[in-house]
Amino acid sequence: MIRRATPADAATLARLNTHVQTWHAAHYPEAFFPNPDPDALTAWFDDRLADPACTAFLAGDPATGYALCQLQTRERSIFSPGYRRLMVDHIAVAPEARRQGQGRALLQAARQLARDLQADEILLDTWEANTDAHAFFRANGFQPRRMLFRATP
Repeated sequence: MIRRATPADAATLARLNTHVQTWHAAHYPEAFFPNPDPDALTAWFDDRLADPACTAFLAGDPATGYALCQLQTRERSIFSPGYRRLMVDHIAVAPEARRQGQGRALLQAARQLARDLQADEILLDTWEANTDAHAFFRANGFQPRRMLFRATP
């Protein structure tokens, strides 16, 4: 049900990103374009898959969900200890495939990857209006950690 994406999957990831991008553009039009160029989006995913610190997982056959994960590291500083964390940059399941366990399986794959990479933690971020995602993340053991505030000049 879950497999690691390869560079050959860039177009699949771009296709699966469509509903996510549409949701974000509808809720935050100042921050997201509604229809990114499909070729440019495929090239973007191809670049991400070429980065050794980046791993993508696909769920379903044919794929109806994905998670894009990035290993982040920072050295110890005077302000804080260093870290080794896995950031789940994207996680999405197509509307027609939701509530079938794919999201949970994608998060389990990310957790296993974090263990394999000896990461200290897994982080993800989500937009304030995405309350369905918030409930899903909480149900899968994630808790809020910090908040971003925004103002215009």
